[in-house]
Amino acid sequence: MNKPLSRRWLALGLASTLLLAACGGGGSGGGGETVPLGPPPSARFGASSSFANDCTLAGQKRFVRSYMDEVYLWYNEIPEVDASQFNNITDYFHALLVQTPDNGQPRDRFSAVLPESSVRSLLVQSGAPASAGLETALAATFAVPVSKVVASPNGRRVGYIQFNDHSTGAQDELISDFRQLRDAGVQDVVLDLRFNSGGFLYIAQSTASMITGPASTGKVFEQLQYNDKRGPETAASTLNFLGTVQFPETRYPVGTELPQLNLPRAYVLTSGATCSASESIINSLRGIDVQVVQVGGSTCGKPYGFHQKNNCGLAFFPIEFKGSNAKGFGDYTSGFSPTCAVTDNPAATAGNSNDPLLNAALYHADNGSCPALASALSSGAPSLAPRAQPTRPSWAGRLLVGAER
Repeated sequence: MNKPLSRRWLALGLASTLLLAACGGGGSGGGGETVPLGPPPSARFGASSSFANDCTLAGQKRFVRSYMDEVYLWYNEIPEVDASQFNNITDYFHALLVQTPDNGQPRDRFSAVLPESSVRSLLVQSGAPASAGLETALAATFAVPVSKVVASPNGRRVGYIQFNDHSTGAQDELISDFRQLRDAGVQDVVLDLRFNSGGFLYIAQSTASMITGPASTGKVFEQLQYNDKRGPETAASTLNFLGTVQFPETRYPVGTELPQLNLPRAYVLTSGATCSASESIINSLRGIDVQVVQVGGSTCGKPYGFHQKNNCGLAFFPIEFKGSNAKGFGDYTSGFSPTCAVTDNPAATAGNSNDPLLNAALYHADNGSCPALASALSSGAPSLAPRAQPTRPSWAGRLLVGAER
């Protein structure tokens, strides 16, 4: 079904108690995400808590250097810089980031620091919820605008879901949509993530779980890995494939059975804007040997996640963890390359009969191979359209449920 988009702008102002500012905790072996653990205090620079709220320039520098030593994924590779050479905290923070090459790019191109007041507005602009108390189901009109059953040229029943954002309310909508696809007896599913830059990880977890079947329940969806000083958090941060709702929104309570398609393969439409939590869906399914046929362009390449830490009016988002699948794979900083490389047509409506990505997926569903144009593109023919870019800020793409530190 096509869902009305007239409420989209209302949706951008909606929210939840699961705000980005509340990205704490890891997960539990039962599939949860909230664990009351934290990093140990820095032995080298002193506990960051002892410098918190000292808003002199010198005090803020001491806080930042200590906090980075405590939480940063690559704390032991932070370059030695002279703090006295910096007259503002933003430049000092960026000077501490690890910039050694990784697949031709700086290793850390995602950590951020910005005014606390900017976090809320940036989340609203990117489509994430930003204030509590309103009905979050409205947000799903933007996050999941289209769900329908289409027929391939050879008559296969294929479920198509356009999934644009892992924002609160999307899980409820996806559950309803997957129920309809399950009841329609679809033989394949196409998950359109080409515009999806990520968001809450629990939504990726439940989405991947609904593509699979009961046999996947309890298998590793994603293992979060913190730095080597934070072993207890890493050990407590295994997110599993689910059979029931673990993190309820407004419509489906805890324990609601997830509708599972029990499919051995999934088609995923991607672009350079497909990032973070969206990449978790691809990686996690491959980790349990579900065939993922990726159609479109390469993804953004972000296996990392953040917590937010506020101090003296600034919000800090250093990379703190990397996510890996059940096979231990999480090294995709250059992005996932498509099975069928297809150039999108900006003039075409996603999910309609003139959508080149959907048509390529349907062709593959019938024939088990990419269409001829896709094969040419895969072999090195140049792309005809610019690569899409993520719409969410990088620190807002892979969020955990929990309390702010």
